[in-house]
Amino acid sequence: MKHFEYTAQCKGGAATSGMMEAPDGIEAVRELTSMGLCNIDLRAADRPPSQRPLSSDDFIFFNEQLASLANTGMCLDAGLRQLGKDIQSRRLRSVLEAVAADIERGQPLGAAVERLAPQLPALYARVVRAGVETGQLAATLLNLSNHLRLVAETRRLIAEALTYPAIVLVLAFGLLSMVIMFIVPQFAESFRDFDVRLPALTEAAIALARVMPQLLIGLGIAVIGVTLSFFLLRATPSGRLVRERLILTIPALGSLIRNSLRARFLRAMAFAVNSGLPLPEAVRLSAGATASPGMSKEAEQVASRVETGGGVCEACQGTRLIPLMFGYVVDISSGDGSNLRDSLIHLSKAYESRAANGQAFLRAWLAPLAVLGVGIVIGLLIVALFMPMLSLIQSVSS
Repeated sequence: MKHFEYTAQCKGGAATSGMMEAPDGIEAVRELTSMGLCNIDLRAADRPPSQRPLSSDDFIFFNEQLASLANTGMCLDAGLRQLGKDIQSRRLRSVLEAVAADIERGQPLGAAVERLAPQLPALYARVVRAGVETGQLAATLLNLSNHLRLVAETRRLIAEALTYPAIVLVLAFGLLSMVIMFIVPQFAESFRDFDVRLPALTEAAIALARVMPQLLIGLGIAVIGVTLSFFLLRATPSGRLVRERLILTIPALGSLIRNSLRARFLRAMAFAVNSGLPLPEAVRLSAGATASPGMSKEAEQVASRVETGGGVCEACQGTRLIPLMFGYVVDISSGDGSNLRDSLIHLSKAYESRAANGQAFLRAWLAPLAVLGVGIVIGLLIVALFMPMLSLIQSVSS
């Protein structure tokens, strides 16, 4: 298939433009004519439209505008095309125009969204179809937007909780390295001139100063290696799973991320249940919304067990990310969708609270602990450097 850019006139005289796929130019003109367009100006696209995913901000904007159009009852294709004219982002504009073009060709909204799967979040087409089938498209999409904003806010808070302590730790480590590399050697030269016997702590400080450049080089190589490894692990599903498991083993941070993932999963389950999705599909969808490979793997196991007739609580046995309480809540709320939704929201808030406590702990203690650790090391260095001087003063006095 080739890609073409076009400008044309609608039946009402309004100008329109966009990008489309077709086997050749003749077929492209035929498709545009069948859509009621005239005065068509067609040209081959310099490059195909980007298949990279939309940014989170662009996707939330697209989702909210689609919900707004559905809520007002406006014609989706005309509304999306008009919206695309006011968008600066070329990637978002191409998505809006592609969805509008598919709707104009008679494609259902779910099929139009599914065709753009590489640029939209996983399982988004299922959410749209569920909203259309239940007659609650606007409510479903608005609930999804609320969930996505919660996800974005959680990520922002985690980043804020880690950024300040990380900066403090780097600066403190830099100060410590300068003391060891530049001040300790000067004291070592003085000690040699006085020809005094050095305590073991002083000898250790001088030895550390000698190897400090090599240690810094080794540390730099290790940091670069770990960073590159984490980026390379993103290339495959199994690699992303390994990377997530490694992160979850980090004290405090791992617990914070685990609680955050659980809160997002439960919040997504609440809106999926409210949309009328079958439970196994809702579990898969909610896990996919967390962007966690571990959560998605466990969700597939839980959904498969439920589809074979097992209970949800039993299906959640042995899961590390999906809480066992989730299965218990689903089982006791069976047959009452509104009660299940409310129970899941309350459970989600409980994990959000635990995640917030974890963020507060990192923000309040990580930086002071880093400074305290570096301060202790610097204090030991000062003691190590001044112990020989005290011995020298005592020998001179005697």
